[in-house]
Amino acid sequence: MSDEIKKGDPTALGIFAYGFGLMMLSLYALGVFKWGEHLTLMAPALVFSGLLLLVAANWEYNNGNTFGATAFGTYSGFFLTFSVLSIFLKLGWVTDVEHAHMVGMLALAFVLMTFVYWVASFKMTVMHNLMLFFLLITFILWALPLLSMTESSTTILGSMPGAVFPAGVTGIIDVIFTTYLAGAVVINDRWVVAGSRPPLPLFPLGKKTAK
Repeated sequence: MSDEIKKGDPTALGIFAYGFGLMMLSLYALGVFKWGEHLTLMAPALVFSGLLLLVAANWEYNNGNTFGATAFGTYSGFFLTFSVLSIFLKLGWVTDVEHAHMVGMLALAFVLMTFVYWVASFKMTVMHNLMLFFLLITFILWALPLLSMTESSTTILGSMPGAVFPAGVTGIIDVIFTTYLAGAVVINDRWVVAGSRPPLPLFPLGKKTAK
């Protein structure tokens, strides 16, 4: 009989942390917060999304989950870097255009990383796949206007702040998937512990073939 203690699953914490930060960014893009109120986003991006994602990444590493550790660690880096850039802007160390271009380059980098995670998700579940797909589209819709922003606030997708509105829409759609997925991890775990069948399906992909 094994005396090994069952470890908790940090997946829900990581997904909730990233989903909350994405929700704040998306509400900002949708115009819920006034354009330029970067401090409104800094606290949740720095603490809840940045630091808690880093904690979740460390726990995933200890559980031997390379995908979870890498994904949560890099998305933690996104929110921490975004927070630092917002501080620079508030202190007047960079202009609005410089800030937009730097965040745009950050978003572009995460287009590439999220694409890798999305490809990996084809061996996970449908819910993981859809969550990462809409995140990929969201990063693209952030990168395009921010990288092309001019001094007159015009971009390839129109004038700011309306140019980032599509990113807000896809971001909110993605938040729906993050909420379902993280919620399913927590709820299904309680059902399994109680000896019941998990109530929230995730629809597995890439089933193993019989040998």
